[in-house]
Amino acid sequence: MISSSPPSSSSEDFVHIKMPSDKNDDNGTNQRRRRHAHHDSNHAAADEETAAGTLPTYHNNDNVTTTNSSSPAAAAAQRSLLQTLWSEATSTTDLHQRRKVTRRISNSSNRRDDHITASSSSSLSKRSHGKKNNHSYNFNGSRRTKRVATKVWLSAIAALAMALLIKIHVFLYQVLTENNNSEDNVLSSTTSTTTNNNNNIQGVDAATLQRLLDKHNIDPDDTHSKMTLQEAHSHKLAPLLPPDNNNIDTSQYTIRMNTWHRNEQLLLSINHHAQCEGVAEIQIIWCDTLNDPPDSVLHHSSGKVKIERHDINSLNERFKIVLDTPTLGILSLDDDVLRPCEALDAAFLRWVRHPERMVGFDVRTHVVVVENSVDNDGGVGKKNEEEEKKKKTTTNWKYGYMSTTEKSNSYSLTLPRASFLHKDYLDLYIMAMPRPIYLYVAQHFECEDIAMSFFVSSLTGGKPPLITDYWAVKSMVKLYSEKKISGGKDHKSARDKCVDRFAELLGVKEDGEWGPLQTAELVHDVDDPMFGYGAEPEDWDGMDELSLSSARLKELVVTMKELKTKSYNDQLKWLKRKKYVTMKEAKKVGMIEKTEEWEKRWRSGEDET
Repeated sequence: MISSSPPSSSSEDFVHIKMPSDKNDDNGTNQRRRRHAHHDSNHAAADEETAAGTLPTYHNNDNVTTTNSSSPAAAAAQRSLLQTLWSEATSTTDLHQRRKVTRRISNSSNRRDDHITASSSSSLSKRSHGKKNNHSYNFNGSRRTKRVATKVWLSAIAALAMALLIKIHVFLYQVLTENNNSEDNVLSSTTSTTTNNNNNIQGVDAATLQRLLDKHNIDPDDTHSKMTLQEAHSHKLAPLLPPDNNNIDTSQYTIRMNTWHRNEQLLLSINHHAQCEGVAEIQIIWCDTLNDPPDSVLHHSSGKVKIERHDINSLNERFKIVLDTPTLGILSLDDDVLRPCEALDAAFLRWVRHPERMVGFDVRTHVVVVENSVDNDGGVGKKNEEEEKKKKTTTNWKYGYMSTTEKSNSYSLTLPRASFLHKDYLDLYIMAMPRPIYLYVAQHFECEDIAMSFFVSSLTGGKPPLITDYWAVKSMVKLYSEKKISGGKDHKSARDKCVDRFAELLGVKEDGEWGPLQTAELVHDVDDPMFGYGAEPEDWDGMDELSLSSARLKELVVTMKELKTKSYNDQLKWLKRKKYVTMKEAKKVGMIEKTEEWEKRWRSGEDET
């Protein structure tokens, strides 16, 4: 409602103007016409009343109320004022324009709100179809800001979760690969630190050592060596007394047999070797704390068998003497290897003549791989290109199998699965072997044969082990085993690492303190291949059998002299007869591979299936 009051110049007559309501103004043009028509009729009636000198009170449709005045002059002034006020108050043009603007503003605001709502709905629909929203209203901007903030928080949370997941994976990787990493830690010692201070476990981490202790793979007393390599080199071996009837060291030897869960092979091996006169005692190295040896082994009829029980399960234990040995000469033997008694006697006699050396049957070699790397000094103005380069030579040693050994006709080590050595070397192995080597063998159950062969060569100035005659080497009988202890896909690479690192730690490489390790020729006379084998070959013709106290060894020398005079074919026939006697019992029970008995025992089931 619009209310207007005239100036109060007189306290007498006054006019109130009340504008009609425009609630039902559906047609602005028609209403404006009605108002103009009404305005004209009111003015005409007012003029007639004024001329008559009276001003009656009346009510019109525009709600204008008029009050009379008793004074003509005042009435004239009032009429003039009334006309002016009425003209202004009833002017439909300006009022309509103001109302029109008001309605436009209101309608525009309503349309904008509707448009915003429709645009928001359309924007959501477009976003759901992957279309870009180009509206820039504050409402959409606010929603977009919230979405961006949400995405930022989600990205931050995802990044934190990913970082945590990576840390977990790194931790698990370190745990899972700890065993593999510890292998290099065990062998990470340098030659100088090991040779100068062998009492410390150089390069062995505490976790690896604790695992070996917990699994009983090493004795706590053996975690530190009891003497240095220098002290081992200064050690004097117990001497063999001159041969006589009372000297057992020059007539007999002690077999120390390593075994593990192969009782049938063990018993067959004991049965054969107990028949050899040169065997004074057979010590079985028993490391299985969960099972006892079979009664047939515990109470063997020969009376030569003793069980040496060990609480530690490690290949190092084959060199740890728990029971005292009756002889200085030790035959280290695996439980699945047989040889004729004559072959063992031939190797033993060779050892008696060279007790400081290791005498074996199985030979291998090391292969030196030379790598040249070139460093460019970057010199400027040098004319000769060769002067700008400095050559660096590095050598890596690798393990050579029998095929490589025979092809090169040279060898440098032997395997303790069948070899003679002085009793003192077993004690020195336990006391003075560098702990990285000792712990590697304990952890990985391999390379103890390489370690012992290199160890003895180190103590003898790099000399290779001695080898018995070729006929004795070829006399081996191998017992069948379903499960192979060695020969996996990583076997060669592991032995390559052992050869290279062990040679360095024991100082028998080219620049080593007790090296270099020497190689020796295998076959010296191709016309007489059965004899003259390996370094410093045995001279049977020049040997005086009368100097020997043992009748058995005297007879052996005579036999070897006669055999040398025979043809190669006759030598082979003699050797076959000896091997047949050796394998007779094992062949009968199907333990010699590729024999008829073996096929019947191990392959008959496969043929049926």
